[in-house]
Amino acid sequence: MNMVSNLINANLFRLRRSVSTYVVIGAFAAFMVFVFSVMLGSQMISSGNPEFAGVAERITTDGLFQYIITGDVLCMFVAIGTVVFVHGESANGNLKNVYGKVSRKSALVISKTVSTIPMILSFVGIAVIASVIASLAYAPHCISFVNSGWPILRFVLVQILLLTAAASLAVCVSVITNSAMVTLIASFLFCEFGISVTSAVTTQLHKFGAFTFSDYTLLGNLYAITPDSSGIECLRAAAVAVAVIAVTTFIGSRVLARSDVK
Repeated sequence: MNMVSNLINANLFRLRRSVSTYVVIGAFAAFMVFVFSVMLGSQMISSGNPEFAGVAERITTDGLFQYIITGDVLCMFVAIGTVVFVHGESANGNLKNVYGKVSRKSALVISKTVSTIPMILSFVGIAVIASVIASLAYAPHCISFVNSGWPILRFVLVQILLLTAAASLAVCVSVITNSAMVTLIASFLFCEFGISVTSAVTTQLHKFGAFTFSDYTLLGNLYAITPDSSGIECLRAAAVAVAVIAVTTFIGSRVLARSDVK
């Protein structure tokens, strides 16, 4: 436990001191400005895009926040930030220095995943601030909520857990491939086409029964969980996230234990 704690502290220190961390966070903030400017600032574009129009017709602070936080966009930024962070350790030689001192390689994988949580919280915080500013700018100059209290808090906590699972998956793929470029490409394909694949599988399975495959996948829950989701749905999503973290940590640990890092 002390080893994991020490590794987490070291990784958090590196995360704070890394310029690339702030570049990725800044890029996400810039993306928020772009999305809300396009979606809400131009009625022509908003009215012509069904996805935008649904949000733009009735602007609420929590509606804007939900639009940003669900789905694959934030997941993609989490993957990018995780890959940059993980491979920065290899680039500066830190992994070689630590590898031989850690007997349980799972501690290395766990510490990397846990260390991405502050970055995820930063993304969520930026999404909150951007949603408040956008609602003040484009709604009748007020902060309005359809959902508040426990439903919105539960939604945020489950989404953070799912995003942590996405970071764990990115860490695992990084360890397996040992390539930032391959991991980024895999992350892009996963975020861009993953929900289409799970939806297609679900459609085929529905021919034989009522089993909904997407309910038990990472991306499926990232899209499905909203403030209106029931407690059972949120518990299922949390269980999926924990399962993904457990499996990816186990696989990453086994691969790292057999690697040639010296």
